[in-house]
Amino acid sequence: MPSRRQVLAGLGSTTAVALAGCSGSGSGGSETVDCHTHAVEHGDGELLDGGAQATVEDGDVRLAVPLSVEDVRGTGLDSLELHDASGELAHLIPVSSDDADLMANKDGVGRGQLRYEQYLGERPFHGRYSVVAVDDTDESLDSVTVEFNCFPDVSKE
Repeated sequence: MPSRRQVLAGLGSTTAVALAGCSGSGSGGSETVDCHTHAVEHGDGELLDGGAQATVEDGDVRLAVPLSVEDVRGTGLDSLELHDASGELAHLIPVSSDDADLMANKDGVGRGQLRYEQYLGERPFHGRYSVVAVDDTDESLDSVTVEFNCFPDVSKE
């Protein structure tokens, strides 16, 4: 019989997973998770309400950011800045309203969304990044900070 502490810890983990989402890949099977991602902080805007999620593809860890086509076309969004845990700019992802035609059928996002990705490294990879949506005048439109753990590949023998 699990202790009260174990039950509460399990409920907390389940809630965090349900709210923030997890990403699994085909390599680990349905009962494994390659990366666990959770949002630590949200900005005041709505542009990044879809958050950001660490994923694994062929052993490569990527940070994926879903955006609404409507938001990309209507807000003047120019780029996504990825800042590492120390606050330094680690990556800059250009965003364009012209991207909608090219990424219309990209896997991993819903209808009317675009998926921007940044390669981060090979698994295992763990980190914390702040994603800042910046418009064409260098003003911040929204932000989200996520922490993630992308685990080593576990195979059954």
